[in-house]
Amino acid sequence: MILTVLPASFVVFAYYPSLKPVMNLLVLLPFSVPPVVSSVGLLELFSEEPLLLTGTPWLLSGAYFTLALPFMYRAIANNLDALDLQGLMDAARLLGAGPFRLFVTVILPNLKTGILVSVFLCFSLLFGEFVFANILVGSQFETIQVYLFNMRFFSGHFSSAIVMSYFLILMVLTLLASKWGKV
Repeated sequence: MILTVLPASFVVFAYYPSLKPVMNLLVLLPFSVPPVVSSVGLLELFSEEPLLLTGTPWLLSGAYFTLALPFMYRAIANNLDALDLQGLMDAARLLGAGPFRLFVTVILPNLKTGILVSVFLCFSLLFGEFVFANILVGSQFETIQVYLFNMRFFSGHFSSAIVMSYFLILMVLTLLASKWGKV
């Protein structure tokens, strides 16, 4: 998701600032459709032969992309708004940087905070998402939330251990991200 949203955001902010309102509108469209309605529409759309994707992780990944798109775009867009983007680009060009080098060595390090925020927002949102996972793939491809739902009657201790492991993983990732953000 970062590989598509980050360059698209940069291009809009750097070269086509008049498209910012259009991007804001497009990015907010997933909020207008509830996940249940969206998942039923996706099942209807992708349950026939030309694009038979029902029950596959590919359909779930596409649904997750649309669900997390507003969070990723807004975090990166806020970071881009905080930069003097044109000044940085002019300085890099003056020093002989081409477009790729400008993006990789000048812009990308300045977007580290926005990228971290967007990754953690999306990760926490999607890790706890149940509706899309249960409706689109169900038990064919179990996510942690679907697995916990299926195990709720078998062992409370086992479910609690999975949730505690989930929190420990998130804590370790948060600590690593805070260390990486200070470097």
